[in-house]
Amino acid sequence: MNQTATSIEYMVVAASREIADGNLLMVGTQWPMLAAMLAKRTHAPDCVMAFEGGIIYDQLPSRTPLLTVDPCYLSNALFCGGTLDTMGALLHGGRVDLAFIPAANVDRYGNVNTTYRFDDSGRPIRMSGGSGGACDFASLASKLIIMMEHDKRRFQEKLEYITSPGYLDGYDSRLKAGLRPGTGPWAMYTTLGRFKFDSKTKEMYLDGFFQGVTVEQVKENTGWDLKVSPTVEEIAPPTAEDIRILREVIDPLGMWSDNLRIKWRTQPTQA
Repeated sequence: MNQTATSIEYMVVAASREIADGNLLMVGTQWPMLAAMLAKRTHAPDCVMAFEGGIIYDQLPSRTPLLTVDPCYLSNALFCGGTLDTMGALLHGGRVDLAFIPAANVDRYGNVNTTYRFDDSGRPIRMSGGSGGACDFASLASKLIIMMEHDKRRFQEKLEYITSPGYLDGYDSRLKAGLRPGTGPWAMYTTLGRFKFDSKTKEMYLDGFFQGVTVEQVKENTGWDLKVSPTVEEIAPPTAEDIRILREVIDPLGMWSDNLRIKWRTQPTQA
């Protein structure tokens, strides 16, 4: 992989390119915030970000936000309301163009788990953050973008627990469950590439891979026999300007975009 960008930066930059100028976005915590802010600073200056807590924002915050309810979003916000304003009037009202969420585990139909981890016997051993607004995003958004670090343990053929629905068991199972037609995962971006969903079966397939990554590498790190698009392609890498903006403007401390820098900064300071 091109050493001028980390695998997380590849993922963030590629996901940000899904955003068009003027889009109204529902933005989840972690990498979705970086993708939205990068798009805002580069090719989509008129996109607007909405957050589950009720904030609507059309600028760049004064510092890197820790989460979607970070107080730095309150300054110069377009609107400071409540959950019913953004999750209700905008998301449920069908006004949102794209929704972005992170994931801990994903299965072959785009179902997401961010609630439980399981041991080898299938017993839940830990409860993490859970849904937040992600279940609403996944249930109601016409186009959902999922972002996740790529690891075979994270890509499971069938999840033990679903926090946020994808296409459930594939085919028309999402519609039979009562979810709105025309909604569901649009794409998934990982640290290895881009994934789309078959229009009939709703199964995930590899659509693109990053520079320095091979199709075989992606398949080996996926927990099922991953299908590959006949037109699978190498995704254009981040530009030097993309990387500069991420590192110098959006996330200068590397809180979300550079795990190595996070580890380095947590070491004891030498006297």
